[in-house]
Amino acid sequence: MDIFSKKFFTLINEQEEPVPGTEQDTLGTDPATPDGTFDDVDPNPMATLQKQQTANTIGTLETWIGSVEEFITFLNGLDDASVNSQINKADCDSIMADVQRSESKKISRLAQDLSSLSESLKQYLIVANNKTESAGTI
Repeated sequence: MDIFSKKFFTLINEQEEPVPGTEQDTLGTDPATPDGTFDDVDPNPMATLQKQQTANTIGTLETWIGSVEEFITFLNGLDDASVNSQINKADCDSIMADVQRSESKKISRLAQDLSSLSESLKQYLIVANNKTESAGTI
């Protein structure tokens, strides 16, 4: 074992001397290369187009989410103007009482389905925003 340890320490302690003129900096370029040499690349038109499309998509999703949530509030909101609130406050002998008996479940189910759609759209919006934020990182 002593033979191997001596050889091991000999190899570790030996340092190769670099050949003069062949040193490289941390980026792998010659130290004589001026700064900014590789910064002359024009913007990628495809990347610019993708950023614009993503921004348009985000705007569209935000509009859809707003509209869906407005309709949820219209159907099943807590204020007196919502459909569910109005049919639940109807007199017993009015047409609204008939609507309440036969359509209340449909209205609630529709509001629930729209809430699910809204949450799904919000997830897509989060994904789109994350893509936009991480587009500049590698």
